[in-house]
Amino acid sequence: MRNNFVSQIDAFYSKMTKDPKISANHITTYLALANLWSLNSYAPTFHVTPEDILCHAKLDSPQELRACLKYLEKAKYIKTYSTRIPSNGIGIKLISLYKNGTHNPQNDNRIIK
Repeated sequence: MRNNFVSQIDAFYSKMTKDPKISANHITTYLALANLWSLNSYAPTFHVTPEDILCHAKLDSPQELRACLKYLEKAKYIKTYSTRIPSNGIGIKLISLYKNGTHNPQNDNRIIK
């Protein structure tokens, strides 16, 4: 799974460099979610509390978090699921940004220094 993690992060960076609306808060939120995904043994869907995301992403407020999650979902980076029991937190699925190992970062139009 670790290889999938690296591929997912690499594909995220590739996609976000082409996204004119993404901000630093969106990026830190996504990376926090990716870290929480790894801590949850790379489960396809995992549950986290808003407080955990705020702490990992270094965001200042729940409103900021909601705005980031809303954008990341709209831009198809993640899918969120509400839970019936608030103490279970938020259901999160990182949308696969690569296709079964076929992502090749050398084909991206990125500037590498």
